[in-house]
Amino acid sequence: MSTKSLFALCCGALCCHSALAEPLRNWEWNGFVTQGYFHSDHNNVYGNSASGSPDFREIALNATWNPVNDLVVSGQLMSRRAGEVQDGDPRIDYALLDYRFGGGEDGRTGVRVGRIKNPFGFYNETRDVAFTRPSIMLPQAIYFDIARDMMLSSDGIEFYGSRQFSGGWLDTDLLLGKPNTERSVEYAYLSDNWPGELDGDKGFMWRTIYNSNTQRWRAGVTMGRFRLDFDADEASVAALPGTLPFVAPQDGHIDIDAYLVSLQYNLERWSFTSELSRQKLSWGSLRGIFTSDPVNRYEAGYVQAEYRIDREWSAVVRYEELYFDIDDRNGLKAAARLGKPAHTQFAKDFTLGVGWRPNPQWLVRFEWHRVTGTAWLPEQDNPVQNDLVKKWNLYALQATYRF
Repeated sequence: MSTKSLFALCCGALCCHSALAEPLRNWEWNGFVTQGYFHSDHNNVYGNSASGSPDFREIALNATWNPVNDLVVSGQLMSRRAGEVQDGDPRIDYALLDYRFGGGEDGRTGVRVGRIKNPFGFYNETRDVAFTRPSIMLPQAIYFDIARDMMLSSDGIEFYGSRQFSGGWLDTDLLLGKPNTERSVEYAYLSDNWPGELDGDKGFMWRTIYNSNTQRWRAGVTMGRFRLDFDADEASVAALPGTLPFVAPQDGHIDIDAYLVSLQYNLERWSFTSELSRQKLSWGSLRGIFTSDPVNRYEAGYVQAEYRIDREWSAVVRYEELYFDIDDRNGLKAAARLGKPAHTQFAKDFTLGVGWRPNPQWLVRFEWHRVTGTAWLPEQDNPVQNDLVKKWNLYALQATYRF
């Protein structure tokens, strides 16, 4: 679905409200501005963080309109600067029509059409809103920023429902659509910006979350499958220097099967969260360098504890691990095949963070990451992979204002 189509479908409805004086009252708009500063002793995150980088900022404006009962029109326009990965050009994060088929005390059902947030785990749908995530950076082992746009949303249709039981309720979402792709996704899945175009073809994502009545327990399962098509530029591939034409991907596709289990336990001041993900990547049809490793199995997970000190202050501690290939956890096989350091194939991250919310509009956070491995570092910010350092520290400061 093109950007123009999305605007015509969703945002266009907002533009015609001048003729609808009464429904005009049933709308609201909000937004936020986030600015971050990152410093690392080695390697780069969100720009040249080895020298200190302010090249992370988010500016978003969202609107919601309820023209008639059971119908909601909503959308968000986002400008995001993230080092060399994203340049700040405005884009539509989501734009959709949401229709609810009524409902009662036992549950509700509905359907959404447009550009829809992917129902993945606990945090994906609100990953860009600092107030709804536990830290500056979500666990990169699960919520990859280097493939953010593909993970964030899809163009399609989503069916959702909720069912109340004696001990709690179930929320279920089924999304059918086309994943969003851009240059950063090529780097994430093809390890380079090869001549050609990577485009989302089709896919689905299903998620069910159980919530206890007291909201003490939350448990979820997510399953998804997406296909990405690669259309190689044969003339440009042939013009590549040296042996690159023989290792470059050809016309083909990548099949991604994703599985995620999520668990959370909440107390008055504490929240304990853990998520574990497995993914299977089938990319042998691309040939080239992918012929030597046609199927790849990825594993990642984290455990996290949040502590709400008082109304203004909070703290978080987390440990996460990521392995691009569970049959090559130390990365030695990939290093021999790709010519990259072995530590580019895994990452282990210990995080400590603190947050301060002086009022409902402002949030300031600081966190420290002690990382072993470089698997989730963007190649755009680290073009010379052999210069990467295996063990490194990252310090992050972020301020957010919402309106």
